[in-house]
Amino acid sequence: MIIPAGIALGLLLGYSLQRGGYCMNSAFRSFYLEKDKSLVRAWLVVLLMNIIGVRLLTDIGAVSPLVAPFFWPAAIVGGFVFGMGMVIAGGCASGTYYRCGRGMLGSMAALIGFVIGTAVLDGGAGFPLQQALRAPVIQLAGGEATLFSLFGIETSLGRWILIGALAVPALLWLMRAPQQKFLIGWGWRRTGLVVGSLALVAWVLSAMVGRNFGLSFTQPTVALTRFVISGDSSGISVVSYMVVGVPIGAFLAAKAAGEAVLRLPDPGRFMRQFGGGLTMGAGASIAGGCNIGHSITGASTLGITALVSTAFIMLGCWVMTGIIYRSEQQSMKRIELALKVPGGIQ
Repeated sequence: MIIPAGIALGLLLGYSLQRGGYCMNSAFRSFYLEKDKSLVRAWLVVLLMNIIGVRLLTDIGAVSPLVAPFFWPAAIVGGFVFGMGMVIAGGCASGTYYRCGRGMLGSMAALIGFVIGTAVLDGGAGFPLQQALRAPVIQLAGGEATLFSLFGIETSLGRWILIGALAVPALLWLMRAPQQKFLIGWGWRRTGLVVGSLALVAWVLSAMVGRNFGLSFTQPTVALTRFVISGDSSGISVVSYMVVGVPIGAFLAAKAAGEAVLRLPDPGRFMRQFGGGLTMGAGASIAGGCNIGHSITGASTLGITALVSTAFIMLGCWVMTGIIYRSEQQSMKRIELALKVPGGIQ
């Protein structure tokens, strides 16, 4: 059951990510540069659905979420490095996977870099650095490193009150969103609802095979790499097969829309995307998760490590976006000045 269930989940997720253009690098960059909030709204829908859904599943005993310890240096450094890396790579972890299915060879280079980056920092030469950054851990009186423990909330009612206090303002903001125009593919509402539903399905499927976590791309990537290199299948789970299905599902969606075309970027961009993937993989391994494992799955448990990592993923994305934007603006100014000078450009 585990193999077909995982691949089916990956096919559906890849199809949905492609149709919705769901990439958190694009979401955070657009929010920063263009003030376009559409993909951020889709992410918020996914997050709200999973915060509420995971709490319900936990209360009825269907899942027992695993919450990461609050290794704050790793969350800060890893999140920031991952955020910068995904800008250079041209896509987040999930965005890189699904864009491979579209035929984007630059994303394939980024994926290779991501695989190498995770391998080096998670058991490879960079493993001591990962361990050093994860060594300082802040313990909370309530046990698990969640907002519930931080605020001393121990009852189910108290947890739901906190969830309501977080969800209501977010829902009001979503309800005030203007109607989207000139849609290509799915709008943010549909994208958020479908991806959010699949994320909850991942929780249930994982619980059925004894895995206490939901969607993730970093751990499955590490597990598949170990299996290919050494034959170690101990980390293989339902989400490992899911990440295999994501590019296939994205290809099917792109093919149906006439968008499945091999695209080769110029050599410089190709190598930058590889380097971005390498950076992204290193950051994800340090932080213990990526834009999916932390910013959706971990955040749905209100885990502090996931929330801090997400904040620094955003910050890293915005810093690198600003650096690249200023560099491009300066290049344009130099070209304009050269054009004004006779004989400036030969």
